[in-house]
Amino acid sequence: MDIYLNKEKLDFVKNVLSTSLTHEETMEMIVPDALPDILRIVDVDATAFLRSKSSDNGRVTITGNVDAVVLYCPDGEDGIRKMTLDIPFSFSVTDSEITPATRVTAVVRVVSADASMINPRKIIARVELLGHLGCYNDAELVLSGSIEDDNDAGIEIMTNTSDIVTTTLVREKTFVVADDIQVPHSNPPVGTILKYKVDLTPEETKAVGSKLIVRGTADVVLHYLPPEDNEMVRLDYSTEFSQILELDNPESEGFYDIDIMLTNAYFDADNTPSNPDGRTVVMELHAVAQCVASEKKTVTYIADMYSTKYPLNPEVEQYAFDTRAHSKATAVFHNVLKTQKPVSRVLAMNVHTGPVEKKLEGNAVKCPLNINAVYLTDDGEIMSSSQNAEVEVNTEIHDNAKFMALAKCGKDVFSAAVNEGIDVRIPVEINVTEIMENNVNMLSGLSYDENAPLDNSKFPSLVVARPTNQDTLWLMAKKYRSTPSLILAANELEGEEDIVPGKLLIIPKK
Repeated sequence: MDIYLNKEKLDFVKNVLSTSLTHEETMEMIVPDALPDILRIVDVDATAFLRSKSSDNGRVTITGNVDAVVLYCPDGEDGIRKMTLDIPFSFSVTDSEITPATRVTAVVRVVSADASMINPRKIIARVELLGHLGCYNDAELVLSGSIEDDNDAGIEIMTNTSDIVTTTLVREKTFVVADDIQVPHSNPPVGTILKYKVDLTPEETKAVGSKLIVRGTADVVLHYLPPEDNEMVRLDYSTEFSQILELDNPESEGFYDIDIMLTNAYFDADNTPSNPDGRTVVMELHAVAQCVASEKKTVTYIADMYSTKYPLNPEVEQYAFDTRAHSKATAVFHNVLKTQKPVSRVLAMNVHTGPVEKKLEGNAVKCPLNINAVYLTDDGEIMSSSQNAEVEVNTEIHDNAKFMALAKCGKDVFSAAVNEGIDVRIPVEINVTEIMENNVNMLSGLSYDENAPLDNSKFPSLVVARPTNQDTLWLMAKKYRSTPSLILAANELEGEEDIVPGKLLIIPKK
């Protein structure tokens, strides 16, 4: 006979895949006719843009493009020239739980970018990318908290409460950060923009009703040539932004993970009637904010049951929940970058971070750095020096947890000319997400055979026993086919806290 369970359904979002992977793209390019021959390449920098995320049965695909800039010294001319390459990329991940309805979050970063000359009129460029992907499916948890009627089957139940953290929402919103950058008077006016670096950082989230307010900072670094001048100049700019994401339900006590990915960037300093002196740069940044919301909930469910009359046939389902913990670790890489010639001034610094890995021993994680410095020599020559390095950061990561980590350089990269080369100090920030899987067994069905009762003839109607330190009221009642309430009443006790190990208890059979 089936027993009717009082059930409650809890909707959540299941993380079916979290992974990181590297990807490489190459492209050949011929120097445009309007540009001179290449003498030597001094700098290659790149920015990744996200174009699309699509899921199908068993596969998720990410596409985008890399805006790569190659700076070179021309043959027979002074100064710097630039070439731009639009390099498309696409990579896929397979998993049996991915469906067309799977929601995907993606962050793609440039790990390294370089180029080499095939001849003075042709180059081959290479970019290495690091992608972080999360895939989420709708799911539900059915909680059985009580039974409506046991049909006089003598069923006793024990309930338990547990705190679980469930992912409740995966949502995204595209937005634009637009502004006019005013060139300070300490800088010369802008002639040709050579390259840029953009960092969109979420700083604060606040839920107000069914809306989530996200505030952040856009940090921009521009390198440019002034009009009729061949010396590279740096311009730093920072502005704040805010966006509102719609939530399904008010979740003021929730946790919100925000990842922001660029989808395009435009910078324009062309000489126009509205910008005659080249002291205004029009900026337009296109991005997508991706939100993963979690919520801590206390649930009540049937943890154990027995019958004093019949053997029970329980049906149990196992549910897996991903509990996430976030931490941030920082370190500073300090070294002297060796150069071929004495350095007069550092013109530009490129630093890209690679995939973060946990060290085999201890709690440290390591992150590779790809460093390139463009500098002016004492005799006026523009050159570059590169180094592959590694930085270690101590962090607490549990052995049984999966982790994902995203590293980036801090804002205050320091470089200065010294006798041996270039003294560099690079702050590195590593955001670590620990993913610990918790499995919870939930009762989904209960039945018994009314034609096969228990044989209670061998159990006496009354037992006197001394509980041990391991015994609980529930276990003793279950063992002797009694009930917790009968044991408490027979011994004139108010609750389980009154049971003393070693003190005799009267246990009546039900």
